[in-house]
Amino acid sequence: MMRNLFALALFVCIGCQPIQKEDLVGLWELKSALRDKMVMSDDATYLQIHSNGSYSISRTTGDMSGVYQLGKTKIHFQGADPKGWFNSPWKAQRIKDHLLLAGRDEINRRLELKFVLVDQIPAFGEFEKQVVGKWEMFLMMKDGIPEKMPETFMTIDDSGNYMISDTTGVQDQGRSVINTRHHKVIFERDDTHWDVWFWGKELRLQNKEMGIQYHLKKVG
Repeated sequence: MMRNLFALALFVCIGCQPIQKEDLVGLWELKSALRDKMVMSDDATYLQIHSNGSYSISRTTGDMSGVYQLGKTKIHFQGADPKGWFNSPWKAQRIKDHLLLAGRDEINRRLELKFVLVDQIPAFGEFEKQVVGKWEMFLMMKDGIPEKMPETFMTIDDSGNYMISDTTGVQDQGRSVINTRHHKVIFERDDTHWDVWFWGKELRLQNKEMGIQYHLKKVG
């Protein structure tokens, strides 16, 4: 019992440690974004925190910059971010090569952003290389409700072709375009645009208009 209380006290103590500028300075890649513990899709986002009190954001939708101030446990961003993330205060915590930011949106929902320290922003071509291949579509989310899928596979090749198949044969095929700048896949047969991002080693495809999200894992 005493050991558990000591561990809890140590955790609280660490969480209240004042943040230091040197802990935050660097280039950070957004790895996950949660709203009230639910996964949010987002464009590829890189946060560069500079030692001179400024910061810059690189997104597929555009770049921006601003200034920041440090409180005891918070970083206050001040900039022209239309999303509002980087024009608000966040509780900040550095854990090894990860930066955790916790805050609230405009209607008081809890937001949690997790970044990892990187050396440079990767070339856009790397994203396409990661998407190309054979994927198993194992879960579909329709309006937030999960539904397991029967054995279904999607193949995207480097020539711009895609094919969806299951145990009964080919269900759909045609041309696809991987938009690396905006992290989208466009299926030309029905001209549908899907947001694409990685969740660990898994791939996510989401069409916001249809309220559908697919979860895929690499085969082979």
